[in-house]
Amino acid sequence: MTSGVFIGIGSNIGDRIRNCIDGINAIAGDKRAHIRSKSSLYLTSPVSEIPQEYFVNCAISIDWDDTASELLHLLNKIELEMGRERGTKNGPRIIDLDILLFGNAVINEASLTVPHPELHRRRFAIVPCVEIEREIVHPSYNKPLKEFLSHIDDSQKVVLLKDREAVLDFD
Repeated sequence: MTSGVFIGIGSNIGDRIRNCIDGINAIAGDKRAHIRSKSSLYLTSPVSEIPQEYFVNCAISIDWDDTASELLHLLNKIELEMGRERGTKNGPRIIDLDILLFGNAVINEASLTVPHPELHRRRFAIVPCVEIEREIVHPSYNKPLKEFLSHIDDSQKVVLLKDREAVLDFD
């Protein structure tokens, strides 16, 4: 069993909060996954030139009793079952489930790269991970993940979502 597996979860189509919760529940429904911790939900600005709604993002930490490739297969299956359509790269999506970290593993395969290749550049992925585990280390750089935050452009907005009715102003 691999501990310290972090999955990033996001949605910016439909009921974004419900989509994230449904994604977490689908992962939890697999007997190989044992959820250890869940971050708060965050409202985040898209990191794309494509005009689209803000995302709701979060992360979970799990123990996983199979390979990283099998986890990727499960996440892709859940996305498909939830109605994700793969079209425009970095475009809007009903659900996005990404393996951010797979313990301390560094994986470079044709279909899977772990740590996620953009993790250290994405505030919306780092903030929830650091909330779960403050001193988490990026295995490729051997550096605490929180140290990357000071190098990320301020245009990437991440705001704690306190409730479904929250009205947040990013300006």
